[in-house]
Amino acid sequence: MISQDCRPAVCSLPSMDRQHPTMRFDLHVHTSYSYDCFLSLETLAAAVRRANLDGLAVLDHDQIEGALRLRDTAPFRVIVGEEIGTADGGIGALFIEQRIPPHLSAEETISRIHEQNGLVFIPHPLSRRVPGRIAERKLLEIIDQVDLVEGYNARAPLLADDLRAQELAARYGIPVAAGSDAHFAREVGRAWTEIEDFETREEFQRKVRYAQLRYTRKTPYAVPLATVLVMIPALGTLRALKTVWRRTLRLAG
Repeated sequence: MISQDCRPAVCSLPSMDRQHPTMRFDLHVHTSYSYDCFLSLETLAAAVRRANLDGLAVLDHDQIEGALRLRDTAPFRVIVGEEIGTADGGIGALFIEQRIPPHLSAEETISRIHEQNGLVFIPHPLSRRVPGRIAERKLLEIIDQVDLVEGYNARAPLLADDLRAQELAARYGIPVAAGSDAHFAREVGRAWTEIEDFETREEFQRKVRYAQLRYTRKTPYAVPLATVLVMIPALGTLRALKTVWRRTLRLAG
């Protein structure tokens, strides 16, 4: 289980073979290529070094250009991903090479991820107060097609929701991962997944089942709210508020 204090904590999962080196991966980070984030690739790279991470997964909203650019220039590992705003809520993709458009059904989105040999990753699946998450009823409908569940999200305000996500994943035999969901540099590395070194998607998929979820502390709830202010210059005040409202309405589902 995850400790609730502010010291580095660990969620214990099946033990890894300690003869092999482990890597620290923040498996959920955004960049300025997301509509709600101003975190440049250069600033992100510096934050990764400060956090002592070995790599990360970039899951920009409905975009992969930032992830591709960072992978080409970064001195650390970068998994190209996308947080896709489907008609049923957010679904993540890992190890993809082509952008998947938003507003498709969950089923069509999953099909397109798997067509690229990517992994279906569900971010903050049961996290209350997180706009845009996938509706729980829809998640249960597509659960047998899910490859990875986010078992700890540093931006999700309630630890109990992380634990519920872990319990859901365990019930269906799905591995879990941890990520900061960083939109600002200071958030990078607040949560990470400790995993044996890997080279391919297949190795990652096998080894993440024995990974450990680590974190330092939750991101204060005021920080995600500040993301709305970041959206205003790009979208305008009214459109930004409408976007947040639409995503919030999905929570009722």
